[in-house]
Amino acid sequence: MAPAATRTGGDPNARQRLIEATARVMRDEGYAAATSRRVATEAGVKQALVYYYFPTMDDLFIEVLRAGAESSLESMRAALTDDDPLRALWLVNSEAGRTALNAEFMALANHRKVIGAELRSYANRVRDIETAAVTVALRASGVDLEAHPPVVISMLIAQIARSLCNESAVGMTLGHDEMRAYVDRQLRQLGRTGVG
Repeated sequence: MAPAATRTGGDPNARQRLIEATARVMRDEGYAAATSRRVATEAGVKQALVYYYFPTMDDLFIEVLRAGAESSLESMRAALTDDDPLRALWLVNSEAGRTALNAEFMALANHRKVIGAELRSYANRVRDIETAAVTVALRASGVDLEAHPPVVISMLIAQIARSLCNESAVGMTLGHDEMRAYVDRQLRQLGRTGVG
């Protein structure tokens, strides 16, 4: 069934502006600031349009999550074909804005089961793609996959990158330069020579 706006001739640009505005508010001010009033103001529309397009705020949050998820999945898929897929995954997971929005969804998921279910589905797809990219890269370098399981390597890459973003967001940078240098050396080693 088509969205209400399409069926009734509403402005589809307003719907997209609401999704983008919600993402901005969540990323910049936190999910608690993303009220229907605040989002409508940010999008430049009347508050009633929020509920015209999205019956509940959870419906709006899910659309924001899906839009971000599709963008992230495209980046992850591109990493599969990158000349240096390990570094590509590091860079994708080092994007501060994406990490900040993900952190807000993690916090929101603690309070709303429907958000948690959607986030879990997306996270599993990302983990599969990241693991596939790492598997390809490690095989190409002759790395022993039993000694260096691709899912573990992909988790280390993603979690360290996201952790650095999260800490930087609150002004914590102690050890970050050393961690980045260490990760850089490890990525070069894994991508270049087989680690037996």
